[in-house]
Amino acid sequence: MPRSALPVFIAAVMMTMLAGCASGPFPSVQTALESFNQTLRSLPGVEGSSLDRPPVDGAVKVDLVVTLAEEVTEEELADIGDYASTFPTVQLDQGQWAGTVELRLAGSAYSYFDLTTPESLHAQLGYWRELTAVGFESISTRTYSAPVTAGMFDVTDQVSAETADGLASQGTEAQPSLTAAPGEPAPATVSPTESSAPSLSAAARGRLVVIELSSEERGDSERTMQLLETARSLHDPGAATGEWDLMGLAPFTTGQFVQSELPTAEQIEFVRETSAVFDESEQLASVHVRVDDSALGGTQVNVTAFDDTMQGVKAGEAAKAFRETAEWQELLALVPELQNANRDFSVNFVGNNLTGLGVFELKFGVRDCEFWSGSQWPDLTRELQLAWASSLHGTGALTMAEQVCADQR
Repeated sequence: MPRSALPVFIAAVMMTMLAGCASGPFPSVQTALESFNQTLRSLPGVEGSSLDRPPVDGAVKVDLVVTLAEEVTEEELADIGDYASTFPTVQLDQGQWAGTVELRLAGSAYSYFDLTTPESLHAQLGYWRELTAVGFESISTRTYSAPVTAGMFDVTDQVSAETADGLASQGTEAQPSLTAAPGEPAPATVSPTESSAPSLSAAARGRLVVIELSSEERGDSERTMQLLETARSLHDPGAATGEWDLMGLAPFTTGQFVQSELPTAEQIEFVRETSAVFDESEQLASVHVRVDDSALGGTQVNVTAFDDTMQGVKAGEAAKAFRETAEWQELLALVPELQNANRDFSVNFVGNNLTGLGVFELKFGVRDCEFWSGSQWPDLTRELQLAWASSLHGTGALTMAEQVCADQR
């Protein structure tokens, strides 16, 4: 279908769905929805589509999933994107509201429609399609909407109220690649009876790109860098803000980069080196490194490991038992590594279940040259604080480290 005819075609279809025929009865809601879906399936480059209806708080959210043909062209993809973006205008039954629109190509997905112009949408769709051809396992492009929270640093009794106020302005994604799919557009000021689905007229929000490396590439750093260099050679239409998640930079490792552009080789190497600190752990479950080089950003490291040494330990013996694990020595080694990166940082280690106390969890970090931690494991905290002081001075003298911090302020 010629591009010039598409707007007229869409308008005609929408008028039919909304107004019905003069000689016949007003079309039912179901007819309007199915008519939209039927028209979508007829577009060149569409292999199929489905309407998922997961219940949400008593209402029914209708999600549109479009499966693209592998040989879909750039022009066809632009036309499909234009038509799919009109999904929120389709009449739905009482208690139903339009949800997400997702285009799927092989194992990759696209649901970033929060753009201000059709041209912007076409550019992002074209970039996504080119990324899927680079050779990664999958590419997912979604809307990134960072909530305004305290972010990566926990406010404890060792952090001043002034620092806490500053942290409240730092926005990070709420554990995007740790537990749930990140980048799901949060409903703004839209009621369940209205549509919060992507719209070309919506104010532009950020872009989240999730790259998953195949199992073969995860252990081949040279191959990974080649793929990323190929990706960097592509023209990126960019985004005002956003995040890139790279899953599989090393075994059990995900790198999250809070920025609109593809992470640099240096940033990726930093994540690899951070993960390598835990190479001696035989029971490592995951390492997630989140890098934010903005003025209020920093580095967040989330580590999960289940060590047999800690199995069934009582709370009163937890600190002593943890000192016998490989993970403790690795955490001590991690502190100077993070300090040398000249970034604020936080670390959250989660381990085994303890008898009568839930999981063993150790949190600590540095903000504005001030060490902070939770108060649950004071002896471990003190050793980590001295390790940090030693990384500043090489002496381990905390008072001297405090003076260095004072000089830096």
